[in-house]
Amino acid sequence: MSVDRSFNENVVINLNKPPDITSHQAGRKVQRILGASKSGHAGTLDPFAEGLLLVCLNDATRTTEYLSSLEKEYVAHFQLGMVTDTLDITGTLIKEVNPSGITEEAVVKVLGHFKGELMQMPPMYSAIKQKGVPLYKLARKGITVHREERRVFIHMMELLSFSLPEFVVRIRCSKGTYIRSLARDIGDALGVGAVVRRLQRTAIGHFRIEDAVSFEALQSGLFTFSTMDEALKHLDELILNDDQFRLASHGTAFFAGTGISGGELLRLKSPTGDFFAIGKLQDGGRVKIEKVFFH
Repeated sequence: MSVDRSFNENVVINLNKPPDITSHQAGRKVQRILGASKSGHAGTLDPFAEGLLLVCLNDATRTTEYLSSLEKEYVAHFQLGMVTDTLDITGTLIKEVNPSGITEEAVVKVLGHFKGELMQMPPMYSAIKQKGVPLYKLARKGITVHREERRVFIHMMELLSFSLPEFVVRIRCSKGTYIRSLARDIGDALGVGAVVRRLQRTAIGHFRIEDAVSFEALQSGLFTFSTMDEALKHLDELILNDDQFRLASHGTAFFAGTGISGGELLRLKSPTGDFFAIGKLQDGGRVKIEKVFFH
């Protein structure tokens, strides 16, 4: 589509973020290029990492919490024999070990131990906040603080290539998984240490890197985007009748039906099929309104 430098659409841009820029900077750059009034992103990528970043514009910024929870996929290049303070190649070298004794078979065996549910210690160099201060700011001052382990889930860990001292892995994982922490733990399990040399995010839910757009495409006006309804298509839809719509559009809960178990988030649509809100299904068939986007 063409760009008129005053972009009022409430949409999600599937951006192919280049390395050496923060996710916040990338979102703001998309906002400036298109002339949108607001921007936000769903799921932070490390500055050195590249790949898929969902940038939400204008009122679509209110959907970030529903997109951040989606499953992620990465292609990670791990380098054996190194330990750094940041757990990636950009950090200060802490330890170096000769990894020449590590075989492909040993890597495959260890990767198998990291599938399924894991408890993972987040890195100090992360955006997690403690008493309002991001951990990476403390880490830059040489301060290390206690972090709580987090429960994550690794759906897939596939070895793509092995050539010492590097190997490449495709990883599909839950929200909140730190690939740098995986590198640390895999390196520890192999006894030689490991860091992330390169990291590309290739998928978030139904969004794929093959469909992502570059800054250059945005500047030229040759790009596509997802509407809020399309971006949230992982949520089941419910088309309301007139009475339900009247209640829901004012934020009031309504009854959807009997014999329904709760907990599920729903895209709520008007009787004419237009997306306007997100609701949460309660036990017994009542739908509580989570967020109204349009009346």
